[in-house]
Amino acid sequence: MELHRFTLDGPAGRLVGWTTGSVAPERPPVLFVHPINMRGLIWADVVERLSAQRTCVLPDMRAHGESDPAGDVGLDEWLDDLQAVAADQGLARFHVVGGSLGGPLACCLAAAEPERVLSVTTIGSSLRIDGVDVDAVLQTFDELGVAGTFRRVFPEITFGPGCPAEVIERGLELANPNDTATVKRVWLAAISSDVTEQAARVRCPATVITGEFDATCTPPAGLELARALGAEQTLIPDIGHMPMLECPDRVAALIEGHLDRAERLALESSPASRPAGGLT
Repeated sequence: MELHRFTLDGPAGRLVGWTTGSVAPERPPVLFVHPINMRGLIWADVVERLSAQRTCVLPDMRAHGESDPAGDVGLDEWLDDLQAVAADQGLARFHVVGGSLGGPLACCLAAAEPERVLSVTTIGSSLRIDGVDVDAVLQTFDELGVAGTFRRVFPEITFGPGCPAEVIERGLELANPNDTATVKRVWLAAISSDVTEQAARVRCPATVITGEFDATCTPPAGLELARALGAEQTLIPDIGHMPMLECPDRVAALIEGHLDRAERLALESSPASRPAGGLT
């Protein structure tokens, strides 16, 4: 699989991302939204398993990866970035897959663009994040810096028990490379987000995927999101908060099955599929 780097002038600065290019253009493309303080390339292992069937787009949102850290950050601003990427890449009707807060952002995009978003897949996501000691986390960033904080947190909280060391190292490589101040404001924006209202407005098919040992967006929190979306939740045994790195084969299979089902539903509900006379 070859990923092609692209850049565009976003709402607050340069946005960078990767795409598989024009693959099977008859099938709707997929926009992948990375977890907060990660990069678009976190989806590369999953995309490799899907890229023969679909065009995939993996942007870095503002203040992440290679994209500029300029401007405010939050749900509205990251939604603006995703809409700018979709326009730049010519995504007319497409699926959205999001990890962690990328899942709620997928819901925001589906609520804002109901005629364009065909389906939503959330992975390790919740409506909001409760019970976090904000001061303690900020103090850890100040004491250990970005790399030091991630190196402490990832093995203890982010990944499931028994996760191979090389997978954790891959996660550390894909973490946000920005300075401490930028990473802290990104994290604060994420921790204060709540998409209860946006999720209630999602009308396309949705599915919620949660790792059994996700300590950030726990299985009960994932179930709450699934109920808000009128969707099913799939629990992946022995997996933590980063299923796209921990078990990309399983994640790709779940995504592909959901996209196929969503497209069948869209086809069945289209006027062209109904009998003459509009009786159904």
